[in-house]
Amino acid sequence: MKLYLKYIRFAAKKPWLLILLTAIVLLSGIPILKIHIANRPEDWYPENSRQLPDKNEFESYFGNDEVMVLYLTFPKGISEDQKLDQLYATSENIRKIHGFDQTFSRLNLTSLKDLMGEEYVHKMEDTYFKSTNPNGEAMFLRVRLNKDPDRIRPLLLDSLQKLVYPQIPATIKKDLTGAGVIFTEINALSTQDSKWLFTSCYALIFLLLWWRLRKAKYLLLCSSLVLLAIWPAMSLFGWFNVPINMITLIVPLLFIINFFSFAMHLVTKQSSDVDKYLNKKIPPILTSALTNIIGFGSLMLSNIKVIYQFGLLTSLGIVIGLVVLFLIGTPLVVRSIDVNRNIEKMDWMNKMLDGYYAKLNKRLAWIVMIIMLVWMGAGVFIFPYVTVDTDTVGFIKPDNKVRMSKDYIEKNFGSVNIIDFMVDKEDGKPFSNADWRTIAHVRKQLLTLPYIKSAVAYDAWKPLLSELKYSSPKDAEGISAGLLSKDQMHSRITIQIPSGSVKEMEKMINTAQSKINSAIGKEPISARAVGYLPAYIEQMNVIVDEMLESLFVAVILILLVMSVFVRDLKLGLLATFATIFPLCAVALLMKLLNIPFDIATSVIFSVVVGMIADDVLHVIWSFKNNLYQRKNYAINVLFADSVRIIVHPCTATTIMFAIGFAVLLTSNIVFIIDFGILSTSAIIFAWISDFIFFPALLRLFYYDRKN
Repeated sequence: MKLYLKYIRFAAKKPWLLILLTAIVLLSGIPILKIHIANRPEDWYPENSRQLPDKNEFESYFGNDEVMVLYLTFPKGISEDQKLDQLYATSENIRKIHGFDQTFSRLNLTSLKDLMGEEYVHKMEDTYFKSTNPNGEAMFLRVRLNKDPDRIRPLLLDSLQKLVYPQIPATIKKDLTGAGVIFTEINALSTQDSKWLFTSCYALIFLLLWWRLRKAKYLLLCSSLVLLAIWPAMSLFGWFNVPINMITLIVPLLFIINFFSFAMHLVTKQSSDVDKYLNKKIPPILTSALTNIIGFGSLMLSNIKVIYQFGLLTSLGIVIGLVVLFLIGTPLVVRSIDVNRNIEKMDWMNKMLDGYYAKLNKRLAWIVMIIMLVWMGAGVFIFPYVTVDTDTVGFIKPDNKVRMSKDYIEKNFGSVNIIDFMVDKEDGKPFSNADWRTIAHVRKQLLTLPYIKSAVAYDAWKPLLSELKYSSPKDAEGISAGLLSKDQMHSRITIQIPSGSVKEMEKMINTAQSKINSAIGKEPISARAVGYLPAYIEQMNVIVDEMLESLFVAVILILLVMSVFVRDLKLGLLATFATIFPLCAVALLMKLLNIPFDIATSVIFSVVVGMIADDVLHVIWSFKNNLYQRKNYAINVLFADSVRIIVHPCTATTIMFAIGFAVLLTSNIVFIIDFGILSTSAIIFAWISDFIFFPALLRLFYYDRKN
C-alpha cells in the first residue's frame, strides 16, 4: 500500500504519465475490433464427450443427421392431385438450394404404387406421414453435411423464405421446425439482444449516477473511467478469438456493472487526505474484485469450452479493468475530485437505518436472527427440490413464430424430433435375414411405447430395395446408402418423439433403449442412440452438474478470502453467513416461480456469489476499524456509525447491479429473462442481508464493553 501511495502521489502530479497510460490502454484494446458473433457447436461439447464420437461415426456411415420438417396445411376441398402437384413443385424449388441433401414427402411414395402396390405404399405413408389434420402434408428436408452448420443454416432458412415460400400459394399455411431451426432462432435472438442490452444497461446506470452524484464533473469522470476499463476488457474477445454467443453475451453487462461499482466507490471521496482515502477505498474494492474473480473464475473448472470461455473472459476482464482503474482512475480522482459532501448528508435512508440500529437490542437481534435462519433453512430444504432441467423450446417466448410453428406441427403431426439408433453387428459379419427379423421385432416393440410416432429401419424398405435392385440399381443403391453401411455391418433405427425438456427426452430415449435391448436379447447386435439430440442432452446435463460444483468451490474460496481480508475468523464467518443468505432466498424464489436450473440459471450462483459480497466487504472493513479503535461503544452504535457514510455508495451500487440485471428482463430469450429475475433478486436480498440481518448477527456475537 505504501508503494502504491507513492505512485498515486507521483501520477496525480504528472498528467503526461496518465495520458501515456491511457494511450497504452487504448492501443492494447485494438483487438476489440475483431469481435464477432457466432455459436460454434464444438464449443458446447464436453472434453471427454461420449456422444460426440458416436455422432461423428454415425455421420461417417450415413451422412448428416439433421432433418427439418416443412408442414404444409392445404385449404379444405383441395384435390389429391393438387396436393401432389404442389409437393412436387415445392420439392423442385428446394432442390435448387444447394444446402439441402434431399427432400422426402408422400410424393416419393406415391410413385411406387405401380411397382409395389397400394398396400405397401399406404403402410409406408402411415409410418412417415400420418397426420391428425387431413389437410396437412409433411416434407422432410435433410441438411447437407457441412463443417460449420450453424453458419450455413441461417442462409438455408433465408433461402427457403426468399426462394421457396413465395412460390407456394398464400392459401397454403407454411410451418418449419427442427432442432437446428430452433437453435438458429435462439442464436438470432441472442445476437439481437447483445447490442440492446449493452447500450440500455450503460444508459440506465449513467442516469442513476446522475441521480446519486449530482455533479457533472463526478459523472463525466466516473463514466469515462468505466469506458476506459471496458475497452481492454472487451478486447479479450478478440485476443482469445471468442465469439459473442448466447452465453458470452452477458459478459459485457457484467463488466459494466462491476466497473461502475468500482468507479462509484473511487469517486465518492470522503477525505482530502490521500492516505486516508486510499486506506478506506482500495482494500474493500480489491477484495470485492477478488470475490468476483473467484465467482467467475470457478466457471473455468467446466469441461464445456463455452462455459470455460465465459469464466475466463469475466475473471480476466475484471483483473484488467481493475488495473486500469487503479493505475489511471485513482490518480485522476485524487487530482481532480474534491470531497463529496452530498454523500455525508443525513437523509431518509440514514434516519431509517439509524432508527433500526438504535432499537437493535439482544431481543430484537434474536428475532431477526430467527427470521433469517428460518428463511435460510427453507432455502436449503427446498434446494434439492428445484427442478434441474433444460427446455430448449422453452427458451423462446410462446408468441415467437418459430415456437408457434413447432407447436402447430406437433399438434397436427405428432412427434417431430428424429432420434437415430445406430445398429452394429458385433460378430464382424454382415447382417443376415435372421438379423433383419430381429430388427423388425425391435421396431414393433418400440411402437408399443405411446410417445413414439414411428419407428423405421432397413427391414421396412427391404421389399422395395429387392424390386429396385434389378430394375433400377442406382435408385436402390441411393436408398440403401442412407439405411445400411457399405460393409453391411452398421444400420439405423429411426424413431420420432415429441419435443420436451432435456430430462423428458432423456427419459424417452432411455426407455426406448431399454426396449431395444430387451427385444435384441442375446443376438450379436447392439444399438445406441446417436446424433444431435443425444449429444445435446449430454451437454446440458454436464453444464448444470458442473455449475453446482463451481458454486461449492466459489463459496469455500470466498469464505477464506473474507476471513483473510478482515484477519478475524469470526467476523469472516459471519460475513460469509450473511452472503449465503441471498443464495438461499434465490433458491426459494426459483421454486415459487417454477424456474429450473438450466443452462443459464445454473450459472447465476457462481456469477452472483462474488457480486453479492461487494457491500458486505465495505461494511466489515468500516466496522472492523471502528471495532478496534473505539472499544468503549455498543456494537449497534459502532455499526450505525460504520454504515452512515458508506450506505449511500453501497446502495447506489446495489441499484446499479439491480438495474444492470433487470435490463435482462427485456430480452427475447426466456432463460436470459430468468437470469435477470434471479440476479436482480439476489442483489436486493444481499442489501437486506448486509444492512438488516448482518448487524443483528454482530449484535449477538460481539459483546458491548460499555452500554
